[in-house]
Amino acid sequence: MKIKLKAAIIILVGRPLLFKKTLRLFYKNWNKKYNYPIYVHTFGEVFNNSQISYFKKKYKNIYFENIYPAIPNHIKKKELFYYRFYNNFAYQSFNPQRLGYLHMCNFASNIASFGKTGCLGIKLKKYDYLLRIDDDSWFRKNITFDFFNKLKKYPMATARLGKTQNSKIHLTREKLFVFLKKFIKKNKIKVAHNELRLVLKSGDEKKLFNLPYTMGNFDLYNMRYFKSEKFSKFINAVNAYGGIYKYRWADYDLINLYLYLYHKDPIANLNLSEKIYKSSHIKSKKILHTEHKIFFGFSLPGSVNNIIFTIYKRLMRLFYKINLLKRNKVY
Repeated sequence: MKIKLKAAIIILVGRPLLFKKTLRLFYKNWNKKYNYPIYVHTFGEVFNNSQISYFKKKYKNIYFENIYPAIPNHIKKKELFYYRFYNNFAYQSFNPQRLGYLHMCNFASNIASFGKTGCLGIKLKKYDYLLRIDDDSWFRKNITFDFFNKLKKYPMATARLGKTQNSKIHLTREKLFVFLKKFIKKNKIKVAHNELRLVLKSGDEKKLFNLPYTMGNFDLYNMRYFKSEKFSKFINAVNAYGGIYKYRWADYDLINLYLYLYHKDPIANLNLSEKIYKSSHIKSKKILHTEHKIFFGFSLPGSVNNIIFTIYKRLMRLFYKINLLKRNKVY
């Protein structure tokens, strides 16, 4: 008889209607066989008591935890990613209503910061392995093996390992290359991963995007590698730098790069095809995230919020372009 691993699943939920479908398919196509505990985290109260009772009755081994993230004290409001009007992605696709996304990146990056503000619940500290999926992760067909067994010999695993195809990805990795080089120099690290070592040697930060990365929405963690002093030092440096909130550094970027510093081949590729698993339900974009609509410290209706901030950022973008022209003017 196989001994069940000390493992759990994490889901951060912002879209409760979509989550219901996600959970049903996750159990139908995988977890009904293994019944690993699921820890549902939400930013504030997303589910009422009646909804929680429904899920607990239907799935038994499921737990709910409200967490309350906050912008770190050392980061000023105007330093947040959506105030970087020179950045085309921030300008076109971000506003204060997407603060929840930055909180999500912080939550997922600080994978071993149990019980800290905006992070995983303290109860998850007891587990040896964790799987993190999204509230719209789409398990399309039956999967017949235990994911966690594939993780025993690796620090991390993912549904599919691949290179980023998004042409705008560099706009969410501002100063990451510089940070990484400084961290390596300060801690006298001999980079283990061959491709990362060559990228750093080249000095071309765009080549950083050609490394293989995990999916982010289906990632498994062998926690002994993340409950370590090395990871603690790395993620503390990231937090102090403010890269997540200032530049929208993503969890998979940070965690993958950390592993590449110390390991030659740290990530197991489960190679699940899109017929088996897709990163998002087909209707997920139609269901809005439950986010706080905050503008300059007070609440406003979402539509008013967007209009005011759109006017403000267009003015700031104009001033930025004017100043840029002045600096580049030849006298």
